[in-house]
Amino acid sequence: MNRKIYLYVKAFSDLGSFMDMIALNIVIYTATGSSGWLAASLALRTFGGVLSSLLSGVLADRFDRRKIMIFTDWFRALMILSIIPFPDPAMIMVVSFLIGLTGSIFGVSFSSEVPQIFGEDKVIETNALIARLTSISMVAGFIGSGIITNYFGYKTTLMIDAGTYLLSAIVLMRMRWDSASNFKKPFTSGVKDKLISVGLDIKEVFSYITLAPLLLMVNILSLVGAFAGSSHNLGIPILAEQMDSERQSFYYGMIWGIWGIGSVLATLILPKLKWLLGNRVYYACFASAIMMSTGFIIFLSNINPWIVFSFAFFTGIFDAFFTTLYSTILQKTENHIRGRIFGVAMLLKSLGFALGFVVAPILLKHLDLPRMVWTLHGLFITTSLIIIFLANGYRLKNQNVNHIKEQA
Repeated sequence: MNRKIYLYVKAFSDLGSFMDMIALNIVIYTATGSSGWLAASLALRTFGGVLSSLLSGVLADRFDRRKIMIFTDWFRALMILSIIPFPDPAMIMVVSFLIGLTGSIFGVSFSSEVPQIFGEDKVIETNALIARLTSISMVAGFIGSGIITNYFGYKTTLMIDAGTYLLSAIVLMRMRWDSASNFKKPFTSGVKDKLISVGLDIKEVFSYITLAPLLLMVNILSLVGAFAGSSHNLGIPILAEQMDSERQSFYYGMIWGIWGIGSVLATLILPKLKWLLGNRVYYACFASAIMMSTGFIIFLSNINPWIVFSFAFFTGIFDAFFTTLYSTILQKTENHIRGRIFGVAMLLKSLGFALGFVVAPILLKHLDLPRMVWTLHGLFITTSLIIIFLANGYRLKNQNVNHIKEQA
């Protein structure tokens, strides 16, 4: 089987995930009328990712990543289907948590295995294709969810989502690739020995990151970015209601859909940027973060559809730049530790989201939506500028050291 086929199957699965995100958020917000419940649902999904992130990296480095992906696909399908007979807010909370838990495990295994499946020399091209397909899925998923949920109800949306997970699992079961270079050291026997072994694995990856300053900086940026990201994830459904309370799901889907169109354009541009080599990848990543946050601030401070949609498109371009370059940076790490690197990255991202979903509703009680977004995304822009300054200082220091060595 052509391995690229799976990227299209995964994109179809992503489409379902985006659809259920819209459907569940609308169900919870409509049933409770509370931004607190909405934030709690998003936070629990994120908190599941926090709990599993470090362990998911260890699992990805010790066991067959393909089998991990298959198991989590089956599990997520069952969880989504369980909401249909039990659609109350408490059940949605439980499922959101479990989806976050298993989604983190799947994401770490898949991301760390990409170089093995498609080749070390095709990482940027593959990541750009993944981001492009994900963005197309987002466009179709968010716009489709707004229409399907509006006309056929959330149950239809959830059944489509579960079907996409099942299709992904079936295709993975038929695929094979060389993963012999994976680090698959078996767990030791005994609970104490297992905990010590996992602790040593985690210590190794933190030591690896701290010895690579630019890698450390980009992970710190991801943490703050996720924290700021809570503002627009919470803010967009509220903005959609402010634009038209009777067509909230339509505007909610359209905002993310147009954002996704911008992401698609970015992924067509990225592979053509041949100058993105060496440390330039880091600086492009940092600059993209600033442009992305600027876009979120502008469109979440308006209710005019033309301004909202225009800057949602602009934001989608730079968001895709940031996420694609970030994944590329992590995938350039050594394969035996790559799963745990992605596990730590997922932990930082999940922690950022979880903290953000605690802070954002509190800010929203004292500030209006634009000021809440300005506060959190302003922090992200400030952090990005500081990191650019530090990275430039590190580069100049290295140049001086190399110059001294050459003279010696």
